[in-house]
Amino acid sequence: MICWNPPPMGWVKLNVVSGFSIARQKAVSGSIIKNEEGNILGSGFRVHHLVGTVALAEAIALLHGVQFASEMGFRYVIAESDSRLVINNINSKEDDYSETRPLTWDLKASTRNFSECRFQFVAREGSSVAHAMAEEGLP
Repeated sequence: MICWNPPPMGWVKLNVVSGFSIARQKAVSGSIIKNEEGNILGSGFRVHHLVGTVALAEAIALLHGVQFASEMGFRYVIAESDSRLVINNINSKEDDYSETRPLTWDLKASTRNFSECRFQFVAREGSSVAHAMAEEGLP
């Protein structure tokens, strides 16, 4: 069983997920920020229109989550997503030529607002609360 793992002391963990409907070109994203004790420090939910692919939906969700963490004033952030593709593109030292490239650039630029920010993959089961938020907004 996969479960949520707390961040180190003094850090917060941002979990983001998205839901996507290709027929409606609609995506929803949910984000939740927790401290090392598992206390929820913030959460958010957004609807995005004219989104063409799952990868774009996931990248948009991560960008909005990182911006939310920055607006809340957190300095040490671990951002987690269940999109291995998006996480790999952000963490790569190589040039990103994927469809998410503009969002990858924005994500990397957004990290300047933090003392430190890490991006890591987590299986969907590791961010079940954020996933439930995204599923609620899709119908």
